[in-house]
Parts: sequence; C-alpha cells; structure tokens
Amino acid sequence: MSIIKKLRLSLSIITGKLVRFGLKITGRSATALPGNIALRIEPDLLKIVNERCKKKVVVTGTNGKTTTNNLIAHILGGNFKNVLSNLRGANMPQGIASSFIENNKDEYDWGVFEVDEGSFTRIMRDIEPDYIVVTNFFRDQLDRYGEIENTVSMVYETIKPLNTSLILNADDPLVSKFKNLNKDNIFYGIKKNKFSSKDEKVVETRNCPSCNSYIDYEYFNYGQLGSYNCKECGFKNPYYDYYIENINYKYNKYCFDINTNKETFEDTCFEYEGIYNIYNCCAAFTFSCEVGIEPSEIINRMENFDYKLGRMEEIKFKDKIIKIVLTKNPIGLTEVIKSISHDKRRKAILFILNDNPADGQDISWIWDAGLSKFKNIENLKKIYCSGKRAEDIALRIEYAHIPTEIIKIDDDMQESIKEAVHEDVEIAYILPTYTAVFETRDMVLNLTHGK
Repeated sequence: MSIIKKLRLSLSIITGKLVRFGLKITGRSATALPGNIALRIEPDLLKIVNERCKKKVVVTGTNGKTTTNNLIAHILGGNFKNVLSNLRGANMPQGIASSFIENNKDEYDWGVFEVDEGSFTRIMRDIEPDYIVVTNFFRDQLDRYGEIENTVSMVYETIKPLNTSLILNADDPLVSKFKNLNKDNIFYGIKKNKFSSKDEKVVETRNCPSCNSYIDYEYFNYGQLGSYNCKECGFKNPYYDYYIENINYKYNKYCFDINTNKETFEDTCFEYEGIYNIYNCCAAFTFSCEVGIEPSEIINRMENFDYKLGRMEEIKFKDKIIKIVLTKNPIGLTEVIKSISHDKRRKAILFILNDNPADGQDISWIWDAGLSKFKNIENLKKIYCSGKRAEDIALRIEYAHIPTEIIKIDDDMQESIKEAVHEDVEIAYILPTYTAVFETRDMVLNLTHGK
C-alpha cells in the first residue's frame, strides 16, 4: 500500500471515529454516517475490509437477514476471536464501513455481512465472499426495488461470476432456482409441521421459475415457502442437506428437531417467535456446520442467542412485557400477526407506520398483508395506530373487521407508546416500520427507566 493510500485510510478511519463519537454523545445512531463519510475519503474502504478478513460470509434476501447474520456472528464468536459484522442492521456500503470503523483491526478471522438486496451488486464489487446465504425473496419497498423479479434477477446475475459457495433456502422456489448457477450448493428447509397449511393467502408467486407454468404446492410454511412441484417441467424442492421438523410451540418459544441427514438433534429451542425465525435458525445452523463447527456447540449458541434492537425484542416494565417487532412488508406483517395469534395473554398492539424513503414511500403493501388472523387473537384489549401514516394503518385494520371502539389513532409516536406501555395488559406488542424501530426502542427504554 502506498504512503498516500495509507494516509487516506488513516484519515478516513480517524474522521469516521470522530463522527461516531459526536453522534454517540448527542444520543444519535452511528450505524451509517461514520462509514458514509469514511467512504468519501477512502472509496476503496470495503476492498480493504475484504483484504483484512480471512474468510467472509454474506447474508442477503428480503426477510431474516439481520437475525441470520447476527446468529452466524454469535456462533462464530464462540470459536473465533476476531469477527467483524454489521450487527445493527445497517446493510448498505456505509453500514459495513461503519462497523469496520467501530471495530477496527488489522486482521479478522471472519467477516459476517448482512447485505441489502439493492446494494448487493455494489458491495460484491469489493467483497469476495466464501459463502453467500440467501434467505428468501418477497416484495419489499416497491418504489425502491421494483417488482420482485427485478430483485431476484439482480442478485442472480451478480452471483454468476463469483467463486463462492451458496447456502440456499430450498423451500423458496425463487431461491432454489439459484442451483442453476452451478456453485457449491447447500440446501436447507423445514418439513411439513403442525403450522403448515394447505392454502396461503399471501404468496409472492405461483409460477414456476423454470418454465413459468403454474406450480403446485403440497403445503405452505409461510409466504411461498413450502413443498412445491411443477408438473410441466419437474421443478421442485431440492434435496435438503439440513432440515428442521417436529416443530412445537412451548412457553412462548418454538422447539424443534434439527436433522443433518447423519444425526438428529431433538428438542432444540429458540426464544424468538415465528416460523420465519426457525428458517433463520436453519440457515445459520447449515452455514455453521459447513464451516466445521460442532452441531452441539452451534445449538448451544443458538439457544443462548439474545438479539436486541427491535427484532422480537422483549423489555420488561413493571408487571408486563413490551415486545418490539419490526414489520416492513406484507409477508412479514402477516407472519407477525400469526405469531401474536398464538399468544393467549391479555394484550395491546401498537402499529407505527412511516413512509420515509428507507421504509418505502409506497405503503400499499399493508393491503396485501393477510390480517385475517386478527379474528383469532384472544384477549386483545386495544389497538393503537401511530406514525406518519397512522390513519392508513387504522383503515386497513378496520377492514380486517376489528371493532372500531378498540382502535385509537394518534400520529404522535411518543404519546402512543406511552399509552400502550401503560395499558392494563400482560404484554404490549409494538410493530414499527424500519425508520421507527430505533426511535421506538429509545422511547420505550426511557419510559421503562423512568425518564
């Protein structure tokens, strides 16, 4: 590295650290701006990150990136001293750069990077991953990504020239088509279970990704994820290298068996609700086995995983639980409502809907979410609607045949959070869109700590 290059790198890191310090002392998030400024000083910063990581894994897809990414980092952290990862969900170039500035070292055993689908092509110019985990593809921020076919094609074409191994969700036909790239493919999935259904209302595609014919399903696990078969061309789920079965819901968590095709690990439990989180577990388990970590050690790390920052995060307050759950697209909202329907406790729900650029300014997705499960939610005492588009989410909920007398609209987030937190319930669910997550969390923590 030339002297000028070294000086530019040093300046970018020092400046980034100063920006991060300034943001922290003013109580603001430092997940992106430090990296953004550092990249302006040293545009090749991600290439330097790439060189400093001995091994790299990238997690991409629509839902589950942050949880899968952080699970993998948590598992690797039990075996390797130096793991670099963008753990706070900032998954664009500036987010990875900010993580590097925060945890700056000359060498890392692993780089674990969650990568936004829209930034995937840009980041893969600089990061050369040994593994890529692809979770699923759903509609998300249509005004930014366009239709789902555009996103799938963009990721597919970007992976084509890469020398990498793929960890693929065999239950999503849009992901399993990546087998045609002829990489080293490893497949994971979930077998039919008591939560599977014969029919699913919110499905992104029923067309075969190979011949575009109508594709048949034996069952759905959620969205278009399930057991599928095209009668025209024979396209179907690939053979599982790793899979989960025998799923049960116990004491507000899911327990299941993990199978490696060589041995079965029974009654593994994960503290985070939703079938989608079991897929995240399966993806992280699959990757970790493939890089040589003992399955029993992986399971131990998964079971003591504790992720914060608004992804099924629980905060205790007096005699109740406050649970913050990010919702950002139709499939995600549908699955969150399904999860809440399993909870028998006395409850309130607060929706916070924003339409900032990072949320997607087109909020029509709320009408595509399957909210029919609302009628199965027991002991629902109150629904609050807030955020910049509070009236829109309230109208959508009314159309789900919820009595208007339990719905309250207030676009003042702080007041709505205060009311929901003090509601006479056992658990208050707060469902913010992306740009409201960190602000929501800060407000809840301030209230629960008496500020």
